[in-house]
Amino acid sequence: MRVLNDDLLETWVTGWAQSRGYQTRREGRFPSAFLHDRTNDWEYFALEPSHDEFAALASSARKSPERLFTIVTSRTNEIHGAALVHGLSVRSADEVFMSLEMAGQDIEDPVPLDGFETETVRGAKTGIVMVTSDGEPAARGSVSVVNDLAVYDRIITEPRFRRRGLGTYVMRALTAVALEHDAEAGLLVATADGLELYRYLGWENLASVVMFEPRL
Repeated sequence: MRVLNDDLLETWVTGWAQSRGYQTRREGRFPSAFLHDRTNDWEYFALEPSHDEFAALASSARKSPERLFTIVTSRTNEIHGAALVHGLSVRSADEVFMSLEMAGQDIEDPVPLDGFETETVRGAKTGIVMVTSDGEPAARGSVSVVNDLAVYDRIITEPRFRRRGLGTYVMRALTAVALEHDAEAGLLVATADGLELYRYLGWENLASVVMFEPRL
């Protein structure tokens, strides 16, 4: 299992921002991304911030009602308490930072699913997998390789196509792309809906992810 540290978090932010076309910058030792398609403002990311660091980042977050502040932590109760003190409200608290070692993963593209059309678009250390049914979007996902780590993002199966193996297909197809670029491990932030799938595929929890917004 990977050790979650500042470098690992920054790699995830870099790959995540790259796949979505977000500008990035640093706030002290912490990365941030400009969410031009969602809030038109910054989202800050911090791994186990100290009390002083939390206060400073919360102060930056409170400068705009659209600014977000995301903590990756194993100290969720303590972080919730600090947020109350510094004027932040919980926006989401059900996500998990996960990793997967690539050793032993299948390097070949998975067999296409009966009744669906599949397409994998390969770029410079990126990949997008799309699954359709008679032209209707059914599932998709993307991966971006940063150094030797593959960052998976937007793994989506449309509601009426769930429980048909599409999520597994997308993840395995993205892993095949990642291995073409010699990725040694994968990173992703999972929502509650995706946890069962990722654990089935061998992904391991590293920490909880809690997103805050200014309390108005």
